[in-house]
Formats: sequence, C-alpha cells, structure tokens
Amino acid sequence: MTDKWKPTQDQQAGVISGVNEFITDELNELQEALDCPDEFIYDFLEEIRNRWSPDSCHSKARQHKRDNPDAY
Repeated sequence: MTDKWKPTQDQQAGVISGVNEFITDELNELQEALDCPDEFIYDFLEEIRNRWSPDSCHSKARQHKRDNPDAY
C-alpha cells in the first residue's frame, strides 16, 4: 500500500490556499447569483468531488493520461 500524498507547507500556504480562496469566492458569487441555499452549494461540491474519486472514470482518465503522456 502506498502512503497517502500530503502537500508541503509551501504548497499549502501558496497554491492550495490561493485556489481555496478562489473557489470560495466563486461559490459565493454563484450563491448570490442564484439566491440558493447552502445545501445547493454543498450538493454541487459533492458532484465535483465525485469526479476525483479514485474509482471515477474521470480519475482513471487523468491517471491514464499521466501514465501515457506521449499518447496525447
């Protein structure tokens, strides 16, 4: 079994923090534009989360692309 990947502190404080802030801002804008409840945003994030499930076809396609960069 492989160890679970963890970001470095620099990655956490840099790009990850920036993306977190960006996504949060975008979700706030979406919620304001739709005048929807938090529950909708929560369910919306679940749909996005499912794309990164190790068993999803999206995840498998990304892994295949990483494993075979010359094929693309």
